[in-house]
Amino acid sequence: MLRTLVLTAILVLTLSVNGWTYNQIQVTNGGTITGRVIATGNIPQDETIKVTKDSQHCGDTLPREKYVIASDGGVRYAVVLIENIKAGKSFPATPVEVDNVKCAFTPHVQVGVNGQQLTIKNNDPMLHNTHIYLNKRTVYNFALPITGMEIKKPIKKTGIMSIECDAHSWMQGYLYLNDNPYIAVTDEHGAFSLTDIPPGDYTVKIWHEGFGEKEQPVTVPANAAADLQVEFTR
Repeated sequence: MLRTLVLTAILVLTLSVNGWTYNQIQVTNGGTITGRVIATGNIPQDETIKVTKDSQHCGDTLPREKYVIASDGGVRYAVVLIENIKAGKSFPATPVEVDNVKCAFTPHVQVGVNGQQLTIKNNDPMLHNTHIYLNKRTVYNFALPITGMEIKKPIKKTGIMSIECDAHSWMQGYLYLNDNPYIAVTDEHGAFSLTDIPPGDYTVKIWHEGFGEKEQPVTVPANAAADLQVEFTR
């Protein structure tokens, strides 16, 4: 009987360690990670897309937005997230929004958390068919034929989702979903901020559509900020 109890206790402990869970807690002495993502070396130029349909509304060309880089090297649309954090601030209550505007997804790269609500909008006067893939498999497929139309769905996935439009083949966006709320996307200066982080040592992942992925360690102090500078070089 004692042997059975001991084995059961070991099994429960193993499941608790190996089964990934994130606990929402009140962070009273949290720190912040702030910084920038920059590109150096042979910095690629963004592409121009030729619009082949509905050009009367969308124009003849559109920027690809794969490489949106400031004059000082700041990289827009890089995703910055903390991996393998077991407890921290609450999940965001606001939905994740992606809009169809002039035959482009706005924003080009969006971030969210497993468990949030996803809202897809259409602000164009024509049909869009927003098709979202994870690992090349369909997750959502929305027809939005009416201007101002919105479709809302719960998010129950993690990973990098590809957002495409079945009605406009050039449209491309990304939705990066994390298993915890410590995720951000860089602004037009390449800047980002992750807030209310329990003090400790973490691994930060950085992902960009064109530059790829990298990881950097960071130590977050209590009630203070850690600076993280990320460089992609070609």
